[in-house]
Amino acid sequence: MMSGAPCGALEEETEQGAAVEAGWNTFVGCDPERIGRAHRAQQGKAHAWPFGNGRAAERIVNSVNGR
Repeated sequence: MMSGAPCGALEEETEQGAAVEAGWNTFVGCDPERIGRAHRAQQGKAHAWPFGNGRAAERIVNSVNGR
């Protein structure tokens, strides 16, 4: 996900419901056919990032350092 690519989880359930709802994470299990279908279905799709802009640590450090 962090690279801008959706994730196909090799499991049937997760605690990361927001990623599934946003379309970033898809459950594909361990079935090669299902994995292939999920990969092809995600080709060229854009998804909104539901977890902020990835700069929280930088903002925290700047705050602690008084910047």
